[in-house]
Amino acid sequence: MTLHLSGAEIRELATDEVVLEAARSVLDTESHGRAELPPRIDVPSGSGFIRAMPAVLGDVMGLKVMTLAEGLGTRYLVLLYDVASGRLLGMFDADELTRLRTAAYTLVAGELLGAAGHTVLGLVGSGFEATGHLRLMARRWPVEQVLVHSRSASRRERFADRMSEELAIDVRAVETAKEATGAPLVLLATKSKEPVIDGADLAPGAVVLSIGSTRPDLRELDRATLARAGTLLVDDDRQVRQESGDVIDALQHGALPADRIVPAARAAADLAAVRRTDGRDLLVFKSVGTALQDLALARSLLDAARSRGSGRDLGEVCELKPFAASLERTPS
Repeated sequence: MTLHLSGAEIRELATDEVVLEAARSVLDTESHGRAELPPRIDVPSGSGFIRAMPAVLGDVMGLKVMTLAEGLGTRYLVLLYDVASGRLLGMFDADELTRLRTAAYTLVAGELLGAAGHTVLGLVGSGFEATGHLRLMARRWPVEQVLVHSRSASRRERFADRMSEELAIDVRAVETAKEATGAPLVLLATKSKEPVIDGADLAPGAVVLSIGSTRPDLRELDRATLARAGTLLVDDDRQVRQESGDVIDALQHGALPADRIVPAARAAADLAAVRRTDGRDLLVFKSVGTALQDLALARSLLDAARSRGSGRDLGEVCELKPFAASLERTPS
């Protein structure tokens, strides 16, 4: 059967343990050479684009499909297949899945950079991703105070009030990015076309987690930040070089030596790969998101849904077309 999970059902099933275990499983599978991640495919539509992100992750395979309609929004769909049989296991309304997997992977990457012990967080951004990340970080890390800045004063004030009440921590809006980015731990979650921080404002030895601006035409990290990066931890080396406007710019202008880019799976297997050297005092994470992360969480959600009887059974959505040789061997 094929199981369909809605956004509401995903929110109900996605405990911290489910999403974090899924994120860690990506690193483990990649480090053992059991993952395949081809380049994503973007096709302009005239009013946006359609994106296909295929991948193989151990015993499952599938793809994420994203559509963007300018001025309207985005839609996400994840299809999860069984490798051995090719059977379609699940279909997922992946709006909430995307937010959950992104936050979980950022948390796991942050732990590789030593971010888990900080009590003060500087946050630039007050939207969809900022909300999901702050919720998970506040539950899993000892965050006591958050300094949040975004371009809209009213939005950052509302965000600070809402999150202070929800999380029972001190979330306060600040007028400038400089006030937020002086913290020892900084999270950037924007859709900016220009850098949103000045690397000179970052605290010595800070950890910077950059999860927004994930297209070549977008940027949130400036060259000065990446020039201070002892390690740039990434979810996928090839995709970050192709998709991240921040990294493309820094490599082209010599601000970031290529040998400072470290895939998270490599760092998970060997923490010595994460280092500060030659006057480069920052540790930075840059994510563009991968289909491996989507499939890992989809697999975990499917297991949870089956155990709880959640989701909608769609029956056999895709019928098997057997090979001719298989038909010839079938007894009459």
